[in-house]
Amino acid sequence: MMKDTYLEIVELENGEIVLRPAGEEEDKSPIATLKISDDTKDLLKDKYFELAKCMFHAGIDYVYSDDFQDMMASDEDAHDEEFMPRILH
Repeated sequence: MMKDTYLEIVELENGEIVLRPAGEEEDKSPIATLKISDDTKDLLKDKYFELAKCMFHAGIDYVYSDDFQDMMASDEDAHDEEFMPRILH
């Protein structure tokens, strides 16, 4: 089980938006990285960061959901096909 920690959402100089542990440490490896295209940033103006926050929050909510816990419990029976890249439309 992961210990309690504070997280921060930060936009890096390269344009990626990352979710990482908050704190003073120099080497804070991201837990998750999100790249929003320049076209989408232009479309959303200053709201693209809000989109990133919502996406990270949804991911965190999912990890703590019963659906995720059920999936993790059934991983022992998983087949390789389940881990193939998926295309969402």
